[in-house]
Amino acid sequence: MNIKHQFMQYLAENRKKQSYIDECADFADHLNAVFDAKPTAAEGITAFINRIRPRGLVVVKTAYLFLDEYARFAEVGQPLLAESIRLGCRQIFEQTAKDEVRRRKQSILPIPMDARIDPQYLGELTNEQFVAVFGDFQQLVIACYDDIETAPFVWGYPDFYSTGGYYNRVNDILFALAFCGKYRNGALIVNAVKFFGYTGVKRHKKLELVVSGLERFGFVFESFNKKSSEFSVSYPKNPYIISALYAYASAIDEKEKQDWKYGVAVNGFSYRYIEDASTQTHERVFLARMDYASEALRNIQIWLHAEAAKYGYTIDPEEPEEKGCMLYKKGSKRWLLVGQRSDGSVFSKAIFREAHIHTTMAALYSKFPDTFKSNCTLCGGNKSPDVKCSMRIEFIVDDKARRCCAYLSFVFNNLMLDDVKMIMELFKLENKIR
Repeated sequence: MNIKHQFMQYLAENRKKQSYIDECADFADHLNAVFDAKPTAAEGITAFINRIRPRGLVVVKTAYLFLDEYARFAEVGQPLLAESIRLGCRQIFEQTAKDEVRRRKQSILPIPMDARIDPQYLGELTNEQFVAVFGDFQQLVIACYDDIETAPFVWGYPDFYSTGGYYNRVNDILFALAFCGKYRNGALIVNAVKFFGYTGVKRHKKLELVVSGLERFGFVFESFNKKSSEFSVSYPKNPYIISALYAYASAIDEKEKQDWKYGVAVNGFSYRYIEDASTQTHERVFLARMDYASEALRNIQIWLHAEAAKYGYTIDPEEPEEKGCMLYKKGSKRWLLVGQRSDGSVFSKAIFREAHIHTTMAALYSKFPDTFKSNCTLCGGNKSPDVKCSMRIEFIVDDKARRCCAYLSFVFNNLMLDDVKMIMELFKLENKIR
């Protein structure tokens, strides 16, 4: 009996569900096929996960559970395989943590020295002093991230399969300290019950390792334990660092937002949230988001913002973005979505069902031929043209019938401002915006 069958028997003896056993049998085949090529541990596990990934995140999570169980089972019969599985997983988890930390570090854009701060956040500091202190605070967080990137597990970062929110450890803890505390004489006096019960804290394992890391960088925690009614946090090297953190936490309005809505700007400690509103040309969420945009997208969004305002569409502060794009709304109606890909290129997605009858669509067909190719395949091609489908979009280009799926259509890539203006005109026709 080979190890795969022994493993199946092991699962059955441990009363695992048959559906899980069947799934593990398939996983074992893929794993054995990968390791037959004798890759390194990390290469082998990466290749295995890449085979599974198209099935979705739920299946990927199950695959990692399988790897953990398979390694424990293989310790006796094939210890080298067990060691390779564990080593490969650990290397992947470590690299994932490093990548996540690097991305968060790079999202911290230094505050401009000429920034004007909302007076309510200055406290006893002048504007220039506060800007300097806030810049020091940003650099302190960056320094922490530099250290985490060298050894994420020392800071308690996940050594198991996890989703993105679990890599926001430093920000979550810093925010929670301010949300659950009061600023007093250069320190935060934190309600321990509230802090340890806070959602952004409870999601993280090995909390003491984050605290130890922050202490190595100059923070001082006193009476920090679950049995205390309160504890204090200070930064003796520069007490105003704590006031900068507290001011920022007050500005992002924790009570009205869920942390998963914060996005890159809030988690990047954008100064826009503490900037004097009287100096801002647009909503702070718009300016904060545009600080991360390419010049092309910034120019487009400034035009879109003004165009949307003409028709009564505005940014809802409770829902400022959708699918990574600025979202303008008028009641339940939504404006054209335009966003930016990781390479800086600009894209848009717009559904056109009625606008195909307008002669101006010919310009779009010509400019973006790939956008209007038939792609009605989401159902696997099982529905004939005679079967009604609410997601099917049918139209004619150059006397040839096209059939597209609304889920996949219509995506425009590498846009410039003139392209967006052309799409916008047809979007208004399609959605009867007058």
